[in-house]
Amino acid sequence: MQDRYADNLSWPFHTIPFVTGIIGLLIGSYLVEPYGPLAKTIFPATCLIVGGFGGLVILGNISDKVRER
Repeated sequence: MQDRYADNLSWPFHTIPFVTGIIGLLIGSYLVEPYGPLAKTIFPATCLIVGGFGGLVILGNISDKVRER
């Protein structure tokens, strides 16, 4: 049977990618406020994706550290 990603953590830890993604979206939206519509369309969405991926990396690191104990 194949192991699932971060299956050794409880459910509140799995909200980390959502929280980091929303934080990335808010920061990206704030940074492009003075720019045009193209930047307002592309940059916040990119920040959301990067923030969510960063949250997955954080979740994986936490899972590895808990597994090593």
